[in-house]
Amino acid sequence: MVAGLRWLLWPLSRFLRQSLSMQILEGLLAGVIAGLMLPVALVSLLAPIGEGFLRLFQMPVVPFLSISLVAGVGRLELAQASRLLGRAAIVLMGFWVVVLGAVLLIPLGFPDWREASFFRPSLLEAAKPMNLIELFIPVNPFAAFADTQIPAVVLFSIALGIALISVPKRQGLIEVLDRVQSALLKISAYIARYTPLGVFAILASTTSQVSPSELPRLAIYIVLQGGIAVVLTFLFLPYLVQAVIPIKAGELIKSFRTPLLIAFSTANLLVVLPLLINQGKQLLIEGMARQRSLGLEDRESRKKLAQSIELPVEVLTPLALVFPDMGRVLSLAFVPFAGWLTGNPLTVEQMPSFLITGLASTFLEGVLAMTFLLSKMGLPTDMVNLYIALDQLAVARLGTLLACMSVISLVLVGTWISLEGFRYRLSKLLPVAISMLIIPIFISVNRFILNQIPQPSNPYRSQLETQGFVLAKEKAELIKEPKPLEGAGIWPSMQARGAIRYCIHKQDYPMAYRNAKQELVGADVETGLLFAEDMGMKASFIQIDHLGNQNKVRPNGLEALKNELCDLKLSSDIIVPQESAEVLYTSTNQSYGIGLLLKGSRFSSKYRWKEIKAIKGFRVGLEAHSPYSINWVQRLLPHAILNTSKVTAELLKELKNDNLDAVIISAQKGAAWNVLEPSLTLLVPKPTKSLPTARQVPEDAIELSRVWNHWLKLQGFDGTKNKVYQHWVEGIADEGK
Repeated sequence: MVAGLRWLLWPLSRFLRQSLSMQILEGLLAGVIAGLMLPVALVSLLAPIGEGFLRLFQMPVVPFLSISLVAGVGRLELAQASRLLGRAAIVLMGFWVVVLGAVLLIPLGFPDWREASFFRPSLLEAAKPMNLIELFIPVNPFAAFADTQIPAVVLFSIALGIALISVPKRQGLIEVLDRVQSALLKISAYIARYTPLGVFAILASTTSQVSPSELPRLAIYIVLQGGIAVVLTFLFLPYLVQAVIPIKAGELIKSFRTPLLIAFSTANLLVVLPLLINQGKQLLIEGMARQRSLGLEDRESRKKLAQSIELPVEVLTPLALVFPDMGRVLSLAFVPFAGWLTGNPLTVEQMPSFLITGLASTFLEGVLAMTFLLSKMGLPTDMVNLYIALDQLAVARLGTLLACMSVISLVLVGTWISLEGFRYRLSKLLPVAISMLIIPIFISVNRFILNQIPQPSNPYRSQLETQGFVLAKEKAELIKEPKPLEGAGIWPSMQARGAIRYCIHKQDYPMAYRNAKQELVGADVETGLLFAEDMGMKASFIQIDHLGNQNKVRPNGLEALKNELCDLKLSSDIIVPQESAEVLYTSTNQSYGIGLLLKGSRFSSKYRWKEIKAIKGFRVGLEAHSPYSINWVQRLLPHAILNTSKVTAELLKELKNDNLDAVIISAQKGAAWNVLEPSLTLLVPKPTKSLPTARQVPEDAIELSRVWNHWLKLQGFDGTKNKVYQHWVEGIADEGK
């Protein structure tokens, strides 16, 4: 019995005997495997553990940073603080320029694959303005602490530290702050013991949300950003330090290998702060001793060097953790990746605005900054969920590795040039320049290799073409040669025949269309089937021509209702006031956001209606069936040349043949068409324009309209309406089915 128990506990005892870094790596690997292999419902139980671990780890961060800055700056003399911070600021801005250049080059590494995805509601969300004054200047410092408003906390702490410089007998307070700082570090060190468990829970829950079909595309981003992070960490920054300080690049990496490994394993820079400070002091002392030709026996001279180095290192290190490091700035590359992944790549014209806004946003918390940037660049803000998943999978660790080395380099170089100055030598800077050239070479090689690989199949297109109903039990019956109904739209007549017939548009993706099996499917079709099931009726469908062209066999919606060919026009259209005189509208069930389908990235930099409105001779296709719709578009785009004689499928052919510049369409439908035609680009200009939609019934079908409206309201309360909409329009699979 005892031997059996010992055998069962052997893996646990072996795990506990390993070093923390090895435990973390094993927890990371186990989390990825669990996320890929276990059911989503089971893995979701781990999410609270991961979230709790992250909250515990973040708990001491803001107090620690504030106290470190107050105590560190408070020790300095005013002139010394000015010189130190000024030199360090120059170095930091140099780092920003280098890494922003890398971010600018990363899109060149994406292969020539055209991508598109389902509609995302965030496309219609207005961009939230970034208030830099509110971000940096706190009215209430305590509110800034509570909201984790890091830039405001930093400014307050630096101001308090500078004020402390002129306060007499400040040393007693500084010693108290040092003790509190040590206590906060102990909290972080204690929580770090449970990092393997936290990493396991986080990785399992995030990996389970990543579709295997998305992995090839996600790997592109991980390889590109990871490769650049490795080049900057182990080549550019070490050679830069070597050019300034008489310390070899290999010696630098060897001295800091322990904190670099811990930072990579935990994806947390704070836990290695004491190691960075201690190792930084030792390396600077060694560098200054070499410059002065001091031996190990010159203890008194080395002691004086240590005293001159101590304060700058203790001030710069926590301060460097607050300002955007190279790893944080490199994460901006996710924005152009999100644009490429969704079929809306950033244009050259957008890049300057993106880089400037992106650098400013890195002072925000990562997820908040990314959400703001995605919205600002006209990309779906819910892509931030993918950003979080990638961050947890690999990018955060690679970014933290670069962040750790950039903090080390900033502290070493900033302290050195503040105390010793910098002597320019071309021979020393040559390795730095060569290491920078490796980045564009790496990106070019990556693009070349990827372009030799066949493009992976688009999972969204396959989903759109093959998926069935999420809730409806019956298949949709399509009547090819419909005959007039007796009492069309009259509720008692419908009850008597026990059936309801709907009118739908042809090729109305994703609302009503034929899938790969030639079955009639879509959001409107499923909604109609569910209504018929609840009413105890048999549902059937007929197709109508959206334009009502006299040369077509199928009638338009008005004709179909007037000729009693259907009880209800199921396809939702934008409300046309004039048609209210001939038919009855149901209650408004949703609104359509207005978007533009463009060829490639042409005109995609014009992401505001004001800019598009100014384009002269802008050729726009519009599937319009009423003068009201045409007039509305003409007011929106007064200089546009409209083509309203064709249906959407024909207009898209004209667009691809360069006979049109854009096709105006609802964002919900445009996204589905974009999945089918990935060579196109869906643009939803800002500010967002939306129009209400409703369904039509015969003008005397008052009872049917009332029954439909109340039924649809009930579907909204029990979640049915939202589930059907998400399944067809947003492409969200139903896990509980």
